[in-house]
Amino acid sequence: MARMRDQAHGSTTLAQGENSVKRMIMIVTGFAVLASGAYFSRDLFAQGGGAAPAPQMQGTKVAVVNIGLVFNQYRRALAFKLELEETLKRPKADAKVLMDEMEKYVKEIRETPNMSKTARDQREDLIYKNEQKLKDMNREIQRLLGKKSEDNLVILWKEVNMGIEAVSKHLGFQIVLGYGDPMDKDLLNLFPNVNRKMQAMDAGGAVPLYVHGSVDLSQAVADTLNSWLPKSNVTPTGGKN
Repeated sequence: MARMRDQAHGSTTLAQGENSVKRMIMIVTGFAVLASGAYFSRDLFAQGGGAAPAPQMQGTKVAVVNIGLVFNQYRRALAFKLELEETLKRPKADAKVLMDEMEKYVKEIRETPNMSKTARDQREDLIYKNEQKLKDMNREIQRLLGKKSEDNLVILWKEVNMGIEAVSKHLGFQIVLGYGDPMDKDLLNLFPNVNRKMQAMDAGGAVPLYVHGSVDLSQAVADTLNSWLPKSNVTPTGGKN
């Protein structure tokens, strides 16, 4: 029986179902946690948030921005992240119920070698049905959040670049390069981060290996973006699907 063959890998099926939902949640709460917002006035930098102009220097001045830091400190992005978490609260709870049931059925089959064929078949059917429900839930999450998250990310990307441009012009930088490093300093020299950077360089990308604080505009950009926002709580402006 085909479904019996699937049950031989019951734990794998359970893990795949769980990972499927977790992966989707990570996708829509990763960069997609970043929100849309109102457009700013032309005289953006006049509203504050920038440092004093630097003395004019000859040659091209190059700076860098840790995009991850900006995204994690921009209040509009944080507000949208909270909105996404609220939207995903019910699907995550439903998914947990399904996965707990699957784990229970797999455990019962494993720990009951003398279980009757009828009882085993019933549990296999329930595992299979729950797996299909998880797949349907995955598709529904994509439908609800996919397009909205894409649109919000593009708009937020534009806002962040407006902040980078304003800070760079004010401080006299002609070129600004973006990079991404973990917020937790303890993770910088661990294998996943080192391997990520090595792979980027192997693919032909440029990775900052040393950045002097005087040319890292990350915090200045985040502070400037937040200074443009109203003092009250910020809520995303994207409409609900």
